[in-house]
Order: sequence, then C-alpha cells, then structure tokens
Amino acid sequence: MRNDITGIILCGGKSSRMQTNKALLKLGNKTIVKIILEEMKKVFDVVLISANECDDFSSLNIPIVKDIQENRGPLSGIYSVLKNSQTAKNFIVTCDLPLINSEMIEYISKVDSDKEIIVPTCNGIPQRLFGLYNKSLIEKIEKIFHLSETDKSIKGSVFDLHQNANVESVEISNLNIYNESLFINMNSPEDYEKVKSIYPVL
Repeated sequence: MRNDITGIILCGGKSSRMQTNKALLKLGNKTIVKIILEEMKKVFDVVLISANECDDFSSLNIPIVKDIQENRGPLSGIYSVLKNSQTAKNFIVTCDLPLINSEMIEYISKVDSDKEIIVPTCNGIPQRLFGLYNKSLIEKIEKIFHLSETDKSIKGSVFDLHQNANVESVEISNLNIYNESLFINMNSPEDYEKVKSIYPVL
C-alpha cells in the first residue's frame, strides 16, 4: 500500500448521454464507483472522490471533494482534488473506466519519471483520465482557466492541460497485464450494456 500517492476517482460529470449518474450504475451487485474504489484501495492508503452530488457517495465513507470552479468539466475536478490532496503525486481515474484494475494502476504508479503527468497510451492513443498528476499542475490549471475566459480557442479542458504540461506517455498495449477491455470508455447506455457483457468474465 502506498501512502505517497493519493488515489482520486472523478465522478463529477453530468452523464448527459447516459441520462443517469454512471458511477452509481451496477455491475453485478456493486456500483461502478465501488468497484473502482476497491481496486484503488489495493494500491493506495488514501482515496478521494471528486463529485458535486455528495449525498450520492456518502455511503462509501471516504472524503468527497466538490468542484472549486463549477461547470468547467473534468479539469475542474482535477484542479479541486489537487488543491485538497496532501501528496505531491495523485492517481486520477475517471468513473468512465469501470473495467480498470489494480494491476494496471500499480504499473503506472511505479513508472520512474519526473514528468508532471504520467499516462498510458493504448496503440498510441492516450488515456488522459487514468494516471499520475502532480500537485505542481495547480498553477498551470489556474492559468488555463484564466486564459479560457478571453481566448475562445482554449476550452479549459484536460487536453489543454496536456498541451501545456510535461507529459510522460507509456505504451501499454504490449504488456501481459493489458487487455483491450480495460479502457472501454462508458458514456452511453450501449457502452453500459457492452461493459455488463464483459464484466462477469474478466
């Protein structure tokens, strides 16, 4: 168990395509957020949830961090938890990735790099909401938020942060712990049905 890295689960999205809070959907008899939390707790001593509907997650008995700046998407969640975290390194996982596991979390958490962000890539495609984010990013995020108010080309997104930070991209598709189901992004009812069909056999 690591106490030098804080685990963080992003659950603050609007789930507009799903039409319900995707973190509270169930696989088997457990909610998705509970499944991810159990995997995170195998690796990290401290795990936080980024969410604005705190009552939805109170039964998990872990700290819940609300967005400091509202209506700014996932980057606002990352910003808020980095401000509240007590560690320099923070492992971000979004609830859009219900099939991730502790083996992949642990692998990325052990990557030897001094970059501000460390994320896996699958066949060259970055998984920006699964990986290590350093607390030093707070100032850069604040600058992005400020610039987005006057520059229409800056959306204030996680992509903008990656464009302005030092990022270590780790190709994982050749690892024996990798399978293509791990990073299925669950955003729609169709995605949920696909995940349900896979989950029991993982």
